[in-house]
Amino acid sequence: MDAPVAAAGSLGVPRQRAGEPASPGRDEVVAMLASYGERSPEQVRERIDSLELAWLVHQVEQRHGRMLDLDDDVLMRMTTVTGAVEVLAEVLAEPAGD
Repeated sequence: MDAPVAAAGSLGVPRQRAGEPASPGRDEVVAMLASYGERSPEQVRERIDSLELAWLVHQVEQRHGRMLDLDDDVLMRMTTVTGAVEVLAEVLAEPAGD
C-alpha cells in the first residue's frame, strides 16, 4: 500500500499519494467543482465562474500540498473546465517553488 506523500490537510482533504497522477484529470476537476455547492458532477457546467475558480485552486492546493502562484493570464485560461485541466497539468508538472 502506498504511503501518503503528505498528511491530510487541516480540513481532512486527502493529499496526493505516491503513484497518483501529478495533475487532476477532467473527472477529478469536475468532482472538485461539484463539491462547491454540493452539486452532482452532472450539474457542473463547462464555464467556471470566479468563486468556483477560487474553490478549485484551493482544492488543488490542499490535495497536492503546495501553493499555486497563478498570474492573471493563467487564471483567465482557467475559465472553462477544459482550460483548468490544461493549466493544472502544466503548472503541477513544474517543480514546486519554481
